[in-house]
Amino acid sequence: MRQGPVLGVLSTWFGGTYFGGLLGGMQAGVASRDGRLIAVQTLDAGTFRLDFDQAPTFDHRVAWEHIDGFVIFLNGAGSAYLREARRSGRPVVVISDNADGVSCPTIAPDNRAGTAAAVRHLIEHGHTRIAFAGHPDQVDTGERYEAYRETLRAAGLPVDDRLFYETGDMQQPGGERAARRMLADGLPSTAVMCGNDQNAIGVLRVLGEAGYDLPAAQAVIGFDDLPDSASMIPSLTTVRQPLDQIGELAVDLVARMLRGDPVRNEQHRVATGLVVRESCGCPGPLALASGPADGQGGPDRLLADIRRAVDANMPAWSTAGHSAELEMSVKGVAAVLADAATGLPTPTGTELRRLLQPVARRLENYEVAVAVMRLFRDYGRALRSSEDLVYQIFVVLAQAQSSFQVAHGRSTMSALGTQYSVSMQLLRSQERDPRSLDWLRATDIRGGCLGLWPDEPEASRRVLDVIATYDGKAGMPGCGRLEIERFPPTELIDRVDVAAQEMIFVAHLKVDNGDWGMLALVGPIQAGLAEGRETMNQWAALLSVALEHDSVLQTLREQEEVLRRAALYDDLTGLPNRSHFRDRLMLAMGRARQYAVLLLDLDGFKLVNDSLGHEAGDRLLQEVARRVTVELRVNEAAARLGGDEFAVLIEDFGGPDVPAVLAERLQAAVSAPCRLGDTDVAVTASIGIAVGADSYGDTQAVMRDADAAMYFAKSSGKRAHALFVPSMHESALDRLRTGAELRNAIGDGQLELFYQPIVALDSGVVCGVEALLRWRHPTRGLLVPPVFLPIAEESDLGVKIGTWVLREASRQVAEWGRPGIRMSVNVSNRQFWHGDLIADLVATGVDPALLAVEITEGVIMHDVRHATRVIAELTAMGVEVHIDDFGTGYSSLEALHDLPFDALKIDRSFVSRSTGSLRSRELVRTIVAMGLNLGLKVIAEGIETVEEQQLVRELGCTHGQGYLFSRPVPAHLMPW
Repeated sequence: MRQGPVLGVLSTWFGGTYFGGLLGGMQAGVASRDGRLIAVQTLDAGTFRLDFDQAPTFDHRVAWEHIDGFVIFLNGAGSAYLREARRSGRPVVVISDNADGVSCPTIAPDNRAGTAAAVRHLIEHGHTRIAFAGHPDQVDTGERYEAYRETLRAAGLPVDDRLFYETGDMQQPGGERAARRMLADGLPSTAVMCGNDQNAIGVLRVLGEAGYDLPAAQAVIGFDDLPDSASMIPSLTTVRQPLDQIGELAVDLVARMLRGDPVRNEQHRVATGLVVRESCGCPGPLALASGPADGQGGPDRLLADIRRAVDANMPAWSTAGHSAELEMSVKGVAAVLADAATGLPTPTGTELRRLLQPVARRLENYEVAVAVMRLFRDYGRALRSSEDLVYQIFVVLAQAQSSFQVAHGRSTMSALGTQYSVSMQLLRSQERDPRSLDWLRATDIRGGCLGLWPDEPEASRRVLDVIATYDGKAGMPGCGRLEIERFPPTELIDRVDVAAQEMIFVAHLKVDNGDWGMLALVGPIQAGLAEGRETMNQWAALLSVALEHDSVLQTLREQEEVLRRAALYDDLTGLPNRSHFRDRLMLAMGRARQYAVLLLDLDGFKLVNDSLGHEAGDRLLQEVARRVTVELRVNEAAARLGGDEFAVLIEDFGGPDVPAVLAERLQAAVSAPCRLGDTDVAVTASIGIAVGADSYGDTQAVMRDADAAMYFAKSSGKRAHALFVPSMHESALDRLRTGAELRNAIGDGQLELFYQPIVALDSGVVCGVEALLRWRHPTRGLLVPPVFLPIAEESDLGVKIGTWVLREASRQVAEWGRPGIRMSVNVSNRQFWHGDLIADLVATGVDPALLAVEITEGVIMHDVRHATRVIAELTAMGVEVHIDDFGTGYSSLEALHDLPFDALKIDRSFVSRSTGSLRSRELVRTIVAMGLNLGLKVIAEGIETVEEQQLVRELGCTHGQGYLFSRPVPAHLMPW
């Protein structure tokens, strides 16, 4: 269990030597205090080598419950985040940035002193036209630029702003852009001070490729002393900033503040030093020119010189644990050189390598290797030792340095292999769930956990669902929901091995617009590798992409299921649709010994839909679907084909009567009353049955015959079923022919209007006429509406015929010219809702006061609000509105009370039963009383006897119509 502090490190990223060096120094400081590091990347996963002038908008309080203090690299977090951290009581230290509005210590390399030393060095070489290439918007580079200008002024040299070249970033491409502008200007400088090594490397590369002799044509100095600097040709002179010391100082300041020691909120500077190589014009440390060969000081002096050479690049080797073996090795080699000078025997190659091994292990940096070689050579020459022995020492040390490079190459290749393995696993997320973290088994990670944002919007970004953990061997289920301040879990932090220089790396799983959560990993810092933490950064990016891919796949699967259901099932009832039913029927035709199709069409559904509205109709269809499904057995399947039409497939039934028995069972189930809102409604079903036969070659033939049987059943009366027989084809063909002939009948003048008078019952005077349609068929004679109008209403013919009737009736009433006579015209559902009734009325040109429009209550109840607006417009024109067949629909009396109509027409079915049925008589009395109370005319339809006339008159009806007064007749036979 840890005892020391946990430090949170916030940075835009952790890749490369710069960040790795800072982390290495911090880790040394934390390890000495038995603490831990939690490094939180504040940029999106996968961001690589980018400079940002502004801090990223990162506001997640990751690991705050674990973190005792914060260290911020550059602009890794914004001022608002830092202020919040300070308000929480946690110490905050910022490295190489200005914490605007935040009172906290900052640490920076002594940019001014280092830059001044570099510029003075160039002046000492005789340069007076010294340029600057860098990105001063970055705090460190800005200070270096100011120091460059101040040093020139102090030396009495002019500051020429034309010699400033903005790189735009602190990366190599920025230096390359600056160099190309320098070339475009004709290379006006003889030397250039660069904001950092990456910019300097870019400048060297472009100028070298342009053919310039460097440093003769242009001396170049960088800043940072990156590993690549020494390997450039020429090797790069630079200013070294001790990154490890900066990291250790940051830890020390936080630790002191945690103890309560006073720490000033000021900038703490760390000394920098000029590292002279070749790019400034000096020979550089790689030159093997001999130094003074006096050999004074003996082995102790040699040991001290070698220590200085080693410590200059690898200060960790000066610790006590390495000092003794280094001393023994150096003094042993010095003794061998002394023996060789006096002619004594020298050790064999194997013995020499063993003796040099402690020194060789320090030669990871080849600049150190060259310096040590030079010191051994100079010492041997001073003693006049054997040149062969010196040569052997060179070979052993050169082999050691080469082995370091080979090992580094292997490490890099291993990292690439690991990266490839991880990439392949994460990019094949359709085969293996990336959330399991099993892909970490291909890495050296010793622990990890994955936290995803919850789906619930109210959870926002305050909590994470830790869905998986990793113990170094395999992925395991996570620990459930966790506040983001407590992520990663304590168990993961305790897994960090301080002695192995491990830390926790937390990456925000965000790439572009995809934001999934957080990934925490336990692994080594790898400060010595150029890639630093970049491997983990890329894993996080790949995981983010894999999660995005998985989400897209899941969405596609869901959409595929939705599309599959939409293609195969009815959305309203959930039953298979027509297409799915046909597929099932096709299978049944191929495998079943016997099968049958029952086609159901609801009787009275249109009336329910028109009276109570489509929502009520939909609920009725859902209830019918449920009832049908309940009645089915294992070998039976139902479907909704569309509208109010259902189908049932039955396979391998026992006897020939089974389909008819099932039809009766379905009719009984469907016809039971159904409660829709405040209304009880009842519908029945007409069912057609087609039994499978060898003559059927496809599903279309079966469905066609079932449809023909259904229409036959419907024509036989409600709640009937019929088994298909070939003669039913004639009936179906007759309906088809009728529709085609009716379309021609409109243009050929075959439609006629007959007229039936409407009489005032108190006087017997004709006061109105109802226009009634007839079709004078060329071969079938005079046809009444029930024969052809239902066919017309199934197509656009209904509106066309309605428009013709309105126009012809208007013409006729105008031609009669009888005062007080009003022409009544029936308007169908389709004409009222899908035609242009008002425009058609205006187009007749007749006085609206001569017209009355008859509409059934079912038509009105389809949409009462809209119907009210249309009726009000008709009334305003002067057209009367009559409610036809009143009492036969499902209407709301409250709705009718608000409608501006003029008359009620009592359906003939009530009138014909009123003389023999007390209930019918009382119903008529009620309707009449309601109409009169509303100030309406009440017209009784279907009066055929004097007794019916007397009765409806006694009940209060104002007007009557029926065969007693006149049958419908042509206009010239109208009985006035």
